[in-house]
Amino acid sequence: MRKTILSAACALSLVAFSPPTSGEAPATGEVRGAIHINGLGCGMMDADGGSVWVTSDRAVITPNGKERITCKAKGIPNSSRRGIQFNYENTGTRCWTDLGPTTEWHQTISASGNSTLTCFFR
Repeated sequence: MRKTILSAACALSLVAFSPPTSGEAPATGEVRGAIHINGLGCGMMDADGGSVWVTSDRAVITPNGKERITCKAKGIPNSSRRGIQFNYENTGTRCWTDLGPTTEWHQTISASGNSTLTCFFR
């Protein structure tokens, strides 16, 4: 009985921690069979360089080992009241992905506080 419960618990944990896949047709530039992961959350910067955690994110990992993470948020603090752009070149900060760190990323923050962060792992 104990062995059956342990086996069932292991099977449930595999389902719970396996990334979901999408049955939809691939978007332009995506390879069929890509893994789509939504809602895990990600960190991004506010306009003053502080960190903000958001939950509207999407990660796509293709069969050839490339990953793209996109995070979007509204209401990001922007005391400058002008558009801001961050990237590796002007911050020296790497973006951390499920596959490892990358220097290929950019974030834009509008004057009104709408922000998009995109990281690429190749």
